[in-house]
Amino acid sequence: MQKKNFLICLLTLSILGLAVSIYLVYNHYYPHLQGGICDITASVSCTVVNSGMYSTIFGIPVAMYGILWFLILGIFSWKSRQDKKAISKLLGWNVLGILLVFYFVYIEYLLGTFCPFCTVVHVLVTTSLILSVIAYKQFYKSELPSH
Repeated sequence: MQKKNFLICLLTLSILGLAVSIYLVYNHYYPHLQGGICDITASVSCTVVNSGMYSTIFGIPVAMYGILWFLILGIFSWKSRQDKKAISKLLGWNVLGILLVFYFVYIEYLLGTFCPFCTVVHVLVTTSLILSVIAYKQFYKSELPSH
């Protein structure tokens, strides 16, 4: 697969992640209006995670940071089509993202609950990291002199 295709996939992942993060922000502010879409049991619930003691950082819902993360992912993905430095930034951004995923999975463990929509975000970030590594390797492989 060409670097361009990986970057298009990354852009698509950023759009999907943005949509899920917007839903999670909505769920944070209006959990009573959800009608149980994500609240299956006490241990499988977006509302428990989204309204628990770890649901905000500096008073801002964690999902808002998700919106910001996916917006920046989209920008780096778009710029990476033509900018060598943006591909490195894209990879670094995804490394930061996977570290945050580990933290948020740990928080879900501490809360004793599983958030299905958060897990979708975690899968999108993990997939984004894999694709950015592949795009990075392909770009720099094409830059190496051939013998």
